[in-house]
Amino acid sequence: MSATMTRDIYAYHNPLHQAGRHFVMAEHCERMKMACAGNPELFYKYAECEYYHKALAHRYKGIAAAEGM
Repeated sequence: MSATMTRDIYAYHNPLHQAGRHFVMAEHCERMKMACAGNPELFYKYAECEYYHKALAHRYKGIAAAEGM
């Protein structure tokens, strides 16, 4: 893909796109949480981040299902 190609700006608002994005962020936060297992402050920070992104991912997945996507 060329760097000069424009992005599909309409896909960003697609609930399936948002769900996938938040699932990926939740996975990243989970990996960071495990990497910081020795530091309770960072562990709980990343646990909260993981929970937040999982909740949003499931919300967007539900929106997509309701819209019949």
